Amino acid sequence: MAKKKELKTNAMRFLEEHGVEYNHYEFDVKSDAAKTGVGVADIIGKEHNQVFKTIMTTDGKGNYVVGVLMSEDSINFKKLAKAAGLKSLSMLPLKDLTTITGYVKGGCSPFSMKKLFPTIIDRKCNNVETIIISAGKVGHQIEVKPDVLVELINAKIADISA
Repeated sequence: MAKKKELKTNAMRFLEEHGVEYNHYEFDVKSDAAKTGVGVADIIGKEHNQVFKTIMTTDGKGNYVVGVLMSEDSINFKKLAKAAGLKSLSMLPLKDLTTITGYVKGGCSPFSMKKLFPTIIDRKCNNVETIIISAGKVGHQIEVKPDVLVELINAKIADISA
């Protein structure tokens, strides 16, 4: 019997190219629990405060900013804009997500987007040793130290949650 080939996303390849160790988690996206970050944490057996989401924003003038925050938190667009040095930001329209990032809703990773965008991680990442973020494909998560984002994609840490 042939061995199942392990999935590698662009985000996973990026981490491997940079010699970063990570854990990969795969889960059934059809389960009710998979619809929330808390549910995903329960499925993969991790603490709720470790699961972070990636939010893509725009100022409507061609500037894009990535926000990474705990999955159960809401983004504060004013705080994110201030941290990014912009006047204001709003959610990137869903219809533009794949064109701008190369990712789909529910599978947007801060690693290996089409371009390197300014990325701000909520300061709550300092409360955990590792964070779990999308691996770049729906139903797949990766676990890394928050410093990996700071070092590899020049992310900043700031208070961006509501």
